[in-house]
Amino acid sequence: MLLIAALTYGLFFWKRGFYWDEFPWAWIYYRLGPDMLTKTFSTSRPFWGMIYQLTMPVIGPNPWIWQLLAMILRWVTALLFWSILRLLWPEHPRPALWASLLFLVYPGMGQHFISMMYSHFYIVLSFYLLSLYLSLLALQSEKYRVILFIASYLFAAINLLTMEYFYFLEFARIILFWQMFGRMKKVRLQKTILYFIPYLMIFLGVTFWRMFFFTFQNASYKYVLLDALRNDFPSGLLLLVNNIAISFWRTIFEVWIYSFGTIGLTGFGPLTITLMLVLLFSVILLVGLFLFKFASPADSNDRDFAKKAGLIGLVFWGLSGGSVWIIGIVPQLNFSIDRFMLPFMMGSSLILACLIALIKSQRTQMILLALLIGFAVSRQFRLEEVFRSDWKTQQDLFWQMSTRIPALEKGTILISNDLPVTYFSDNSLTGPLNWIYSPPGEMNVILYFASVRIGKTLTSLEPGQPHEHYYVGPTFYGNTSNIVLFNYDPPGCLHVIDPEIDEGNRLLPELLRDNAQYSNQNVILFDRKAVLPKQFYNEEPQHRWCFYFTQAELARQEGDWDQVVKLGNKAFTLADHPNDPEEYFVFIEGYANTGDWEKAVELSQVSYKISKNFVRPALCKLWARIERDTKSALEQKVTLDKARNIFECLP
Repeated sequence: MLLIAALTYGLFFWKRGFYWDEFPWAWIYYRLGPDMLTKTFSTSRPFWGMIYQLTMPVIGPNPWIWQLLAMILRWVTALLFWSILRLLWPEHPRPALWASLLFLVYPGMGQHFISMMYSHFYIVLSFYLLSLYLSLLALQSEKYRVILFIASYLFAAINLLTMEYFYFLEFARIILFWQMFGRMKKVRLQKTILYFIPYLMIFLGVTFWRMFFFTFQNASYKYVLLDALRNDFPSGLLLLVNNIAISFWRTIFEVWIYSFGTIGLTGFGPLTITLMLVLLFSVILLVGLFLFKFASPADSNDRDFAKKAGLIGLVFWGLSGGSVWIIGIVPQLNFSIDRFMLPFMMGSSLILACLIALIKSQRTQMILLALLIGFAVSRQFRLEEVFRSDWKTQQDLFWQMSTRIPALEKGTILISNDLPVTYFSDNSLTGPLNWIYSPPGEMNVILYFASVRIGKTLTSLEPGQPHEHYYVGPTFYGNTSNIVLFNYDPPGCLHVIDPEIDEGNRLLPELLRDNAQYSNQNVILFDRKAVLPKQFYNEEPQHRWCFYFTQAELARQEGDWDQVVKLGNKAFTLADHPNDPEEYFVFIEGYANTGDWEKAVELSQVSYKISKNFVRPALCKLWARIERDTKSALEQKVTLDKARNIFECLP
């Protein structure tokens, strides 16, 4: 299982980073302090936040360590699950291994690589599983029974206090106790109830706290199902039945079918596809050989396991849905709703193992298991590739931004296009943005995606309006006079919107184009240089076209035309090239301002030919500015007339 965990979650661990809420949490803890992180979790999961206070100072802001930790913890949860199954059915080691392997690679939960966050999910899940395991051990041990039960009570309480995902799974303990007391028919029910009473008291105590003392219990999610039942009981009941049916199909069957169905729909390059196929066939071969080597004797009966464990699998599965269906959610295979697959993993894996145990042919069992595990590992590899790509994209973003924007005035609002990433949002990227541009202990800048915020969070971009935004702990204070708009659409370079040239620029997303006039480049400061934290940006990328382009744009803003030309002379000798026709503009302006009119026209023609209808309006505005900013002379007038004629610009 450790080897399968390493192949599934450990490949390229050093090339992955922080995602989603992790970057803000890391920034808050390491730059604003532990107390601010406590405040951050106070309105969601305060006891869960306490675990972060223990782990973050030990592990530090090193994504690769968190990635390794998540892999190890994922293996630990599978090992605990296997240990529980072995205690319950010691005579059936093979199906216990099947269920544990299926649980380990479960393809429905696609967010494992958000490693800091899910390490803490796995810690809570480990506490729950350890509580189950210790309570079962306690039933078998008279000598250490009290100690084992006390430890089990503690871990059960931690699970219930910290998180809701495994909340109702506490009641699965009843059927496990019932199974353990199987031979004591006369006192079976009595002992089951007796030993469960302490856990029930813990459950009721925590539930009482959540209902009457934890005022933020429903801050993020409402009890949609309860509201539906109160408003119209038959409709609410129908909603519940529908959600249960969809969840059953999706979490037990569709997740595995999906792994097979999407094998050819990668959209990746030849090298990635080759690696994925090598991994796929290697895991199938490895698992297949292992399972065949440890095939059961001919007289064993795995079908008996299916009869015994099937009911427990269904109970686990049904209780898993309690915390999900009550808020009106049905698990899905797409980000970010796929996180609600997490509580279903145990029940789903056990049910599937039971169904495989019903197959009479051992050969068919082994082949099916090897294929299921192999394709699940392949799906996780495909997801891992997207995570790595997102991490590289945001790294390139901030390398280019730090070159183009050395520093920012306090209270600056950055507005961008919707960046081409899956596992980051504007909230997520505000974390590293402040790590780079704000001193320790301060939050001076904020990032907004235009489509998400303009007209909503930012009701108006008219200058002079104070803007305040609560940001998962700290609060940002700014002003709409300090807005910088930028566009970043790789392979194109980061481009700070020029209000004079880019208003109406059809090469830009509509919201950036329509609000270009509000982009205030004067808030970009030159008195200091942005420093990127080495934990995330330890290796500066090779100086390619975008490095020289962003440097040239900064030099243009400073009015250093000689530097623009110098950078242009280097940039145009590279094997790399512009990926956006507007990336020629800064060099066109630079050559014109230094008197190289021929080169300015030549580059204008190259840009113009890429997309005449889209480039012409912005190009004409550029030449109008060149006319205004350069000295009037014969060569200037001749060149301007030539440019207006070629590009059909009005005088």
